Amino acid sequence: MTVAQFLYQLGRYDGARQRPTFSDKDPYRKERTVVIDECSMLTMDDLAAVLFALDLAHVERLILVGDPNQLPPIGVGRPFADLVAHLDDAASNGELIGGALARLTTELRTTAGSPSDALRLASWYTRELQPIDADRVLSDLELGGKFNDLQLEFWETPNQLRTRLGELFVSCLGLASPDDLEGFNVKALGLTTEGWVPFDDHNGAERFQILSPVRAHPYGVHDLNRWVQQRFRATALNAARQPWGVRLGDEEIVWGDKVILVRNGRTKGWNGKQKQRVEVYLANGEIGVAAPTSRGVSGALNVAFANRPDVRFAYYKAQFSESGGPLELAYALTVHKAQGSEFGTVFIVLPKHSRLMSRELLYTALTRSRDRLVLLIEGTDPTFLYDLTRPERSETARRNTNLFVGGVRRDQDDAPYAEHLVHRTTRGELVRSKSELVIANYLHNAGLRYYYERPLEGRAAPGRLRPDFTFVDDSGDVFVWEHLGMLDRPDYVRSWEWKKAWYEANDFKEGETLFTTREGEGLDMEVIAEVAGKIKTAMD
Repeated sequence: MTVAQFLYQLGRYDGARQRPTFSDKDPYRKERTVVIDECSMLTMDDLAAVLFALDLAHVERLILVGDPNQLPPIGVGRPFADLVAHLDDAASNGELIGGALARLTTELRTTAGSPSDALRLASWYTRELQPIDADRVLSDLELGGKFNDLQLEFWETPNQLRTRLGELFVSCLGLASPDDLEGFNVKALGLTTEGWVPFDDHNGAERFQILSPVRAHPYGVHDLNRWVQQRFRATALNAARQPWGVRLGDEEIVWGDKVILVRNGRTKGWNGKQKQRVEVYLANGEIGVAAPTSRGVSGALNVAFANRPDVRFAYYKAQFSESGGPLELAYALTVHKAQGSEFGTVFIVLPKHSRLMSRELLYTALTRSRDRLVLLIEGTDPTFLYDLTRPERSETARRNTNLFVGGVRRDQDDAPYAEHLVHRTTRGELVRSKSELVIANYLHNAGLRYYYERPLEGRAAPGRLRPDFTFVDDSGDVFVWEHLGMLDRPDYVRSWEWKKAWYEANDFKEGETLFTTREGEGLDMEVIAEVAGKIKTAMD
């Protein structure tokens, strides 16, 4: 269950305003193992409420499941990321509690027999060890390369963005034209040719999704939702605006619209297969399609939510007011709203400048698709995607609240990066891993001037890679040091073979201008010193 479901079913937690009280009759009070999902969205208050709710005399295990690389919660703290980092440090130090941390390391999603390019790109926006050739996908993006489940498009104005989206609906969703209403209903939303939602299959609502980092602006959720609705629901909108018509809320939700639920709670619905009323828990973020109600029911629309076949839930005009209602249009969603969900084809709108853009936001967006991911980038240059991979663009690391460390701010003028979530070298730059931190500090202390992730352009073999460490001598000759991790895994070995071949094609010879170290059971400082000495000798 999710945190929201857990706390809702307990029923008496009121945020940070009061401590919850519980009785022996509370659900989950006596469970020996409690599993809670989507914990990256867990706030400090939520975590406190969960711990208070459990009778630790009976509970033997609390399993928190989530991805610490996703967006931190909308609320205080980042407890899940703190827990993962704490257990990770314990595992590195050989402490017993380090065994409490488990990671999914096998990629299950492949396209045409090869690893997903979308997930390869997403790996750049994590704190995990990355594939050795992860920067290859960034290079291919910058050079306009071809991918298996990833596509790159550009736009300059809001009108160009809408035109491009219409064309992508044709090429990616199978519409006959950008104005193909029947194709939109059937292929994009899984409706029947008559526009009805099949009773036994409500999952068409998750076939595609537009994502944006913001709600406002011409490239935001509000405008994109209105654009899709006016293009494909014009007839339904005109009918709904008649005296006998039904439209819900300020967004004028009508029959056939894709919607999202924005409230948690138990709701009564009608099971058309069993011919009876049912009451179930519906969670904030569930996606569905609005359908007409039965005859005799006025002023309402039924909603068929994905993954809930046969059951429809009625929503009435009276439930909507100036302050909002339980439903919103969902053709386009913010990345925050889409967290925890997956969709067949995802279109991500990326403005060039937005204060909300962070490493976690882009990672969360990149991991929402099951089949195909389309990036719609403002401008003509995708290079800014690399800038967002940098540790200093981490919203999670920038937060000041910490479960285990009393103070995280270095000084008043410095960004308050949590030291256990980023790695800062002696000369002040942020690097991606502890191994790179050790190597960087050794090079600095040895007086070897290095560049971290400096772009390296291919000459004979095209491409633009970013080696871990680059050195340039007085004559302009370039030397490269790559630190290799996880070579015990076959996929990483294949990645390194490709990258090594690229270096060789561009006249980098191992032991002369290309140097490597390997992770193994840990860093061998004698090997680090030896490689640094070879580079210094080669540069003299």
